Amino acid sequence: MHGGQRTEDEPMAEMNFIPLIDIALTLVIILMVTTAFIKLPGVSLKLPETKTREGTPETKKDVTLVIAADGTIYLDAQKKTLPEIQEHLLQVAGRDRQTRVLVKGDRAAVYGRGMEVMDMIRQAGLTKIVLPTEPKLPNATSAGQPEPGPNLAANERK
Repeated sequence: MHGGQRTEDEPMAEMNFIPLIDIALTLVIILMVTTAFIKLPGVSLKLPETKTREGTPETKKDVTLVIAADGTIYLDAQKKTLPEIQEHLLQVAGRDRQTRVLVKGDRAAVYGRGMEVMDMIRQAGLTKIVLPTEPKLPNATSAGQPEPGPNLAANERK
């Protein structure tokens, strides 16, 4: 065997690591598969796409308002009512009128709901409002939407 004489009555002093490695690799694979299904909490949101983007990246000092497709409004990732949002905006404006407000609206959200939120922000006295969007990829159009251009204008005149 390995370098020395061994009788059948002597216990085996070597440890077999193969089963240990098999179990460890199986656990790693299970961990990798299950983490792929973990969904982070938050609002499912599809921002409109534009070729140009507005503003600088989001910071912790910013107030973020999200308008979901169903019209629900979230203030800093927490579902709130209109009076609660108005009160929070007034408190923020009282501390610092230069606070930036990000209004993220789902592309399927109702326009009127967005205007309600914008009006509340202006009533609170906050003037730095940013409407974030997703970058539009080159040669990509929204599903079913005609690309703007001369043909669209000609079709609208008919």
